[in-house]
Amino acid sequence: MNVQTLRLEGELTIYTAQEVRQRFQQALAADALPVPLCVDLSGVTELDTSGVQLLLAARALAQTRQREMRLGGLAAPLCEVITLLGLESALMEAAPAGNNETADLAADVAAAVVA
Repeated sequence: MNVQTLRLEGELTIYTAQEVRQRFQQALAADALPVPLCVDLSGVTELDTSGVQLLLAARALAQTRQREMRLGGLAAPLCEVITLLGLESALMEAAPAGNNETADLAADVAAAVVA
């Protein structure tokens, strides 16, 4: 099975959100190959709530485009942030395309990011 990998490095914070959002939009473009997207977070050194919202928005976009998105390389501090926010099931579990419960949660958070 083919997989597309998006490698993120450095901060995933409000200061880098615009750039990272563009990278997600390119990776999940409507004309992109319909293969699972693996987001490699092993190089991420900092994650804030804007970064978490961005991951949720990307997951919602992936599901809208019928793409599976998985997070990989989550270091303990990143897992702690996600767990603290109670978003383990929305972000840390592999969500196949079309999982409406996760998509609904991600869409709600994504709407908050855009607003």
